[in-house]
Amino acid sequence: MTAAADVSGGPPPAIATPDRRLRVFVSSTLEELAAERRAVRDAVVRLRLSPVMFELGARPHPPRDLYRAYLAQSEVFVGVYGDRYGWVGPGMTVSGIEDELELSAGMPRLLYVRTPAPARDPRLARLLQRVQAEGGVSTTPYRDPERLGEQVADDLAVLLSERFSRAAPAPPGLAAGWLPTPPTPMVDRTAELATVTALLGDPAVRLVVLTGPGGIGKTRLALAAAAAVEPLRDGTWFVDLAGVRDPADVPGAVAEAVGVSAEGSRPLLDLVADRLAGRRALLVVDNLEQVASAAPGLATLLAHCPRTQLLATSRTVLRLRGEHDVPIEPLGTPGPRDAGLAAVTAVPAVELFVARAQQADPAFRLTDATAGPVAELVRRLDGLPLAVELAAARVRTLPPRSLLARLDRALDRALDLALDLGDPDVDVPDRQRTLRATIAWSHDLLDERGRALLARLSVCADGCTLDTAEAVGASRDEDGAGDLDVLETLSDLVGHSLVTPTDTGDGEPRFRMLELVRTYAAERLRERGEEEATRTRWARHLAGLGAEAGAGLSGPAARLWRTRLDAETADLRAALRWAVATDRAELAVRLTAPLVRWWWARGLLPAMAELAEATAALPSAATLPPDLAGRLAWARAALRIALGSPGTAAGLVDGLVDGARSRGDAWLAGHGLSALAMTLPPADARVGPMLDEALEELRRSGDGWSVAFSGMLRAGVALAGGDLAAAERVAGEARGLAAAAADDQLAALLSDTLAQAALMAGDLPRARARLDEAVALHRRTRDLEGAAACLEVLAALTLALGRQEAAARLAGAAEAARAGLGVARWSPHQALADRLRAALRAALGDDAEARERAAGAALGPWAALDAALEEERDGEPAPG
Repeated sequence: MTAAADVSGGPPPAIATPDRRLRVFVSSTLEELAAERRAVRDAVVRLRLSPVMFELGARPHPPRDLYRAYLAQSEVFVGVYGDRYGWVGPGMTVSGIEDELELSAGMPRLLYVRTPAPARDPRLARLLQRVQAEGGVSTTPYRDPERLGEQVADDLAVLLSERFSRAAPAPPGLAAGWLPTPPTPMVDRTAELATVTALLGDPAVRLVVLTGPGGIGKTRLALAAAAAVEPLRDGTWFVDLAGVRDPADVPGAVAEAVGVSAEGSRPLLDLVADRLAGRRALLVVDNLEQVASAAPGLATLLAHCPRTQLLATSRTVLRLRGEHDVPIEPLGTPGPRDAGLAAVTAVPAVELFVARAQQADPAFRLTDATAGPVAELVRRLDGLPLAVELAAARVRTLPPRSLLARLDRALDRALDLALDLGDPDVDVPDRQRTLRATIAWSHDLLDERGRALLARLSVCADGCTLDTAEAVGASRDEDGAGDLDVLETLSDLVGHSLVTPTDTGDGEPRFRMLELVRTYAAERLRERGEEEATRTRWARHLAGLGAEAGAGLSGPAARLWRTRLDAETADLRAALRWAVATDRAELAVRLTAPLVRWWWARGLLPAMAELAEATAALPSAATLPPDLAGRLAWARAALRIALGSPGTAAGLVDGLVDGARSRGDAWLAGHGLSALAMTLPPADARVGPMLDEALEELRRSGDGWSVAFSGMLRAGVALAGGDLAAAERVAGEARGLAAAAADDQLAALLSDTLAQAALMAGDLPRARARLDEAVALHRRTRDLEGAAACLEVLAALTLALGRQEAAARLAGAAEAARAGLGVARWSPHQALADRLRAALRAALGDDAEARERAAGAALGPWAALDAALEEERDGEPAPG
């Protein structure tokens, strides 16, 4: 930065202020009028203008050069005068404030004089008298800083409307355009900002559209991008269409922003084109969605102005040739397990919450106590900036934990509070005063088909694939004809940024709504009177999907089906809860029965057990078809056994096997026999033969996975009885079937069984090799129940190697993992666990064994596995 030349001698070298918007130079003495300066600065900022205020301090230029340069680059002069005349610098004959006033000749000027001022410096009094005598500018009296701020804001507004509504002949000033200043800084958006500025930096790109739902931050990002590229433009104009409803009024809004007045009968956009012709211009057009039909006219304007670019914000794509769509996503939120202060502090949605909360309550701080609730709040609000800001604005009266508790209070209306949160700031647009109004704004832009589909898709708890959208979204008549074209209408919803397609990794997109949008859409579904019919279509479709997936889980596409079912977890569980709540027992069984192996693999047995019992208690359960009644009885028995209550399961499977055989249902007969065997004590002589019979039935069913699962139980019984040859044979066959079914979880458990057999045979190297194989599979599936089983076999191996304390820690980690899941061991495995515990107590004593178990429980299953494997590699004691 260099010292500026005298204003009268031509334009000085640029000494840039923090932005390039309309600048208001504020002249006054410093210390005496500090309160007045703050009031004027705040008034200027409220009008989205830039205050230019000279302050004393360590600067590399003489004060006179600096304030002259600042003044030369300003458009409006505001002078505030009290008692003092001000400092007369070396080599000057007048003070700085008189020099500034003289140099402002020709600029719009607003002068304010404090009244009364009995101690006013005579030199200042003479200056003010001279200004009034010369005419051309009046002085306005004021009494206190607060009133001064109001006067300045009012006078500036009038000045701008009168003086700057006309076109100026050339830059600088409004002829070069202006950008409003956002009231709060932008958080994150680094990647999006880089994308937009790169597009605007390419002369071949003429039209860039930022799309996204209301409240996502499109306007703020557009302003940031425009400000970033503004130095490269001859002019940048901001066109706010929020208040425009008729597309015919868009040309007038553009012309007004650019400073063009109507002339005769020529179209306004032609006049705008004349104004922009030859300039490197940027038009920022905000809120184009409700007048999107005017967009072709703007495209024509671009065609006539080859050096002009248009940056638009819209909730819908414009569908114009050459349009570059930049979808704006919600801010990043913490992961489901991120709750600590260190883990969430730098997450963008949390940063925004904290910044907005500190505006409402300057004492607010993110601490260890508030980090968890804030993380959960922003997750629940999907990282939607407007939602986060509205929630954070309430921290003075609703601390994060209290606000979260209110959100959680009623499951069916969990987000209603968020939808109705209002913004206390009076200058927020009406459409953004509440989230409900923001979403309603987008909803009202849809046609009837779009509104119907949006409402119907709200039943999908976690998005949907196209086949689900088509099954749920169209109401069909007796001939199967739907009342709307789902694919075409879904494309419209995507274009309106109300539904977002996401990549699932398997080539099929999944369409999702923000949770707040889904809650709003669910309200509209109830208003339409279509909720029951839509949910019925949804649940029946998922039941059909489950039947298809159940068969597919045993075939070559098993991995793809598991991926699909993982994506449908929330919807399957929600549909099941709805079926139970509305007394649809048959639908509930059809939703669950084909997917038993998957519910088990995903650690959902406790939740499924509760729903199975609730289904059996429904009045409609009494009329279930025999095959479904048998499946429900078996599922209830198997779940009770898995959760540690085999004694209560025996009555459920009495007669089950005979009924299944009479219907030729080998699958249910085999699983019924397995369940019946697990209700007996492991030492009962009937258990082994009963499981052998179950295996034969399951082999006849053709379900290799079920053979493998039942074989795991049979091998466990053989191990408990010391029949190692039988254990090896059955577990080896079962492991091959599990691998063929692409079920790594079951294969890992069978590798644990084979490791146990090798250990009991005294073959420690082979036991260790099989454990290495098992650990790799358990890690791949992240299966806690499987990790617990592996830890117990590893504990037995560690004990055999003479490391009793480490073995006890591993056993403790396994026990804690099972307790956390709420599942028990199958009875044959319990016998082996009891032997291990007895051996550890004999080696360590009760107190030491309990102490080491507690240490292992605190370590956690995966850390315990790491510690044990590290010890095995290094031959040194593992950390405890």
